[in-house]
Amino acid sequence: MSTTATAIDIAIAPRPLRTQWPADLPRHWYRGKAFDTHFMNALSLLFPNGEKFFIDAVRAYRDRNTDPKLERDIKAFISQEGWHRSAHRDYNEWLASLGLPVERCEARQARRLKTVTEKVPPRGWLAATVCLEHFTAIMAQDLLATEDRLEPMHPHFRRIWTWHALEELEHKAVAWDLFDGTGGRYGTRVKAMFFVTFDFAWQVSRNTIDLLRAEGELWKLRTWVDGARFVFGPRRGIAWKILPQWLAFFRRDYHPWQHDDRALIRKAEAALGEVA
Repeated sequence: MSTTATAIDIAIAPRPLRTQWPADLPRHWYRGKAFDTHFMNALSLLFPNGEKFFIDAVRAYRDRNTDPKLERDIKAFISQEGWHRSAHRDYNEWLASLGLPVERCEARQARRLKTVTEKVPPRGWLAATVCLEHFTAIMAQDLLATEDRLEPMHPHFRRIWTWHALEELEHKAVAWDLFDGTGGRYGTRVKAMFFVTFDFAWQVSRNTIDLLRAEGELWKLRTWVDGARFVFGPRRGIAWKILPQWLAFFRRDYHPWQHDDRALIRKAEAALGEVA
């Protein structure tokens, strides 16, 4: 078994977040740009259904775990993910109030997850959760560590994304340790990662396109320039920022806590207090 979260001095602490949604929030709350804003909004549209899938996948194997520390972490993981579902349901209701196609995007993902749960055995659910939790963790690392990533957000949204990112880092190894500790195989998680990478990128892209189209922003040159810079820009393009940790996943002896994020979590907790 690879290095486990048990060896890491980290306490997973659910932080209930209750947020009011005032009427005067800006539509383009991230740098005033449509693409940057709707890329993040596209992620939010995935979370209510996605977090439920994660919880169900972990619960399906929870009774096979014999590690008391991991059992405590699983309980905290489920609590954190439950609060994430709640916060992003509110977030998505706000998006819907702007006339954006929230129901269509969420329904599309719900159909996708229903197919997965009907066609794939629970071991596959857990493998997919391991992969998706890796994605959320490395994107959280990028969000919290990259200069000029959070600061340009409107404070309302900076608070939400800081909160979500730091909790993703805290529980990034829970599904991994459960998968590993219940006989999960290297080949299974690698195959799952190739599938999940394509599917995750496709779903985020479709949501972003739908949101931009609804606002009449999709075919503007400025939107494409901003999008290319946000995703592939040489200085802060998210694709290049997360690539090293995405590749690290394929090492046979890899474990999420080989990348120690405790200092980043403490920094994010302090920032969350300031923005609140």
